[in-house]
Amino acid sequence: MAESKANFRYDINALRAIAVIGVVLFHFNIPFFKGGFSGVDIFFVISGYLMTRIIIAGLAKDKFSISDFYNRRIQRIVPGLMAMIALVVAITFLLFLPPDFEEVAKNANASMLFYSNILYHFDDYFGPASENNIFLHTWSLSVEWQFYLILPILLIFLNKFLKNDRRKFLILFISATLLFFLGSLVVTKFYPKISFYFLPTRCWEMLIGGVAFLAEGTIKPFGKKYFYAGYAILGLGMILLKETMLWPGLYTLVPVLATFFIILANQNSWFVLRLPVVQFFGRISYSLYLWHWPVFVIGSYLGLTSFIGNRLALMLLSVLLGYLSYRYIESFRFNKKLTPIYISIAIAGLSAWLWIGTGNQIIFKNETVAIANYIKVHREERHKESQSTGCFLSPSNKTYNEIECLKIDKTRPNVLLIGDSHSAHFSTPLREALAKQGINMNQASATGCMPILRKNGKSACSVLIDHVYSNYIRQNSKYIKGVIISANWINARQDSDLVKDIENTIAYLEKLNIKVILLGQNETYTIPFPSIAARTFEYGYRNFEERFLEKHSFRVNKMLLEKLPRYYVDIYNLRSVPKLSKDNVPYMADKTHYTISGSIMVTNLIVNDPKFKKFLEPEIKSLVATN
Repeated sequence: MAESKANFRYDINALRAIAVIGVVLFHFNIPFFKGGFSGVDIFFVISGYLMTRIIIAGLAKDKFSISDFYNRRIQRIVPGLMAMIALVVAITFLLFLPPDFEEVAKNANASMLFYSNILYHFDDYFGPASENNIFLHTWSLSVEWQFYLILPILLIFLNKFLKNDRRKFLILFISATLLFFLGSLVVTKFYPKISFYFLPTRCWEMLIGGVAFLAEGTIKPFGKKYFYAGYAILGLGMILLKETMLWPGLYTLVPVLATFFIILANQNSWFVLRLPVVQFFGRISYSLYLWHWPVFVIGSYLGLTSFIGNRLALMLLSVLLGYLSYRYIESFRFNKKLTPIYISIAIAGLSAWLWIGTGNQIIFKNETVAIANYIKVHREERHKESQSTGCFLSPSNKTYNEIECLKIDKTRPNVLLIGDSHSAHFSTPLREALAKQGINMNQASATGCMPILRKNGKSACSVLIDHVYSNYIRQNSKYIKGVIISANWINARQDSDLVKDIENTIAYLEKLNIKVILLGQNETYTIPFPSIAARTFEYGYRNFEERFLEKHSFRVNKMLLEKLPRYYVDIYNLRSVPKLSKDNVPYMADKTHYTISGSIMVTNLIVNDPKFKKFLEPEIKSLVATN
């Protein structure tokens, strides 16, 4: 629905500006804007308001055409989206390694066909895996598109009974909003990923926008104080809301209700709303939203996002691309009759090429492709290695062989390795190294929980760890001479609690006359290491991997080394370990786990570390001598 200049809602355009700026600042990791992701919720409310207005007003005048409605949505959304996808696919075809480009192609199809929200619900939006998905941001477009498909059909049907009665529509919208909101709270509690991405748990945000339209003229408009309060709440929300909050949930009411109040207040005269910079970002909000995330992901892929200066430069590039997209694509007036045909042909052509294309292997050296494909080629081999003893409890191996894994050898000193998946990648080389010294190593590894003395919960890994500490170690303390604790320590809920928990665990074991050694936090990368190694090999970069080091792992390692110096073996970013072997095998298989060759190299350094040698001597070594 076109608006005359006199009726133009500067306040809604300002809301778009706030929403997109918040999202961009959040995605580019700009300090103090941890709640910027709530900008998407602002967009949802605006969409609900505008779509309800278009449909209800059209029905009231008996002039609503569903085909015209869909055509307008296509012209508004699809050309810019298709242009972005096509250009991103072309750029990533040249820059991204084959496994990464395969993901781009798969996700491009989901984005073009508006089911990306369904595809992405397997990943955590705020998790590290999502950070490398170049089309992650299209999930919200898919949700809105699905809403656009359903809403007009539903309202046309309901209008047969409600006969354009706005009050009845208002009651219906309020009831539906409350119902879907309460439903989303329940789903979020049990299925947070589904709730974040799916239309049924998000539609209440758009429905409340419909309430804002239907309430116009039926209740007294809110005063200016609600209007200003709404903007203040939105600003505070951008700063104070956190990604750790359940979303959608009660906290989602902060941006949703603030937007609702601003729209309902309909205060269009405030000079700030009409500032050229505010209206500029409002106008380009859709195009800027389309482009900002691909720019960030490509920048991250090239190792350019570690420094805030680079991120600010990439933000400016996003604004430029957003403006160009708005100026030459979004603002272009397409032929109404031919647009759907052209767009259908473009989508079908690009989609077919992505599905049946041979990929981009021909661009890279054979060795580069082999390094990049390490995870895919060796996945089964790594799985068999980690599960070979039956001592690693994981989602793919739910049976723990306690008889073999915790067998006490009364003829030799016994040492226990306990930990998560990080202990598992050391288990084989560590067992072999200790066996050469006449020491029997038992193992209790379980993915998903910290290997410390505390009631961790009811999960399988928690039950195993609790059993080992509370029962097995206590009952066999006279035979167990040492415990090696290994974990991905960054997974602890609170760093301060972690140190205290480790100290309590050490005190418990030492009270039983059992020696303790901690294997340190290894470096963690923001993307899978084989991808980094392949790019290093292809382009000859020096120290390229340092651009992708995850900072939290560095901080945790430093903290544990300072707090627990007697027990802590530092293995962080060991310079003596080659990142790529002579046979082009990367030392890490993913973001944090060593390959078999990597774990052997690191284990050799561990067993020769002075603290580890001291852990074995004199008590444990003397037992070997006596036996």
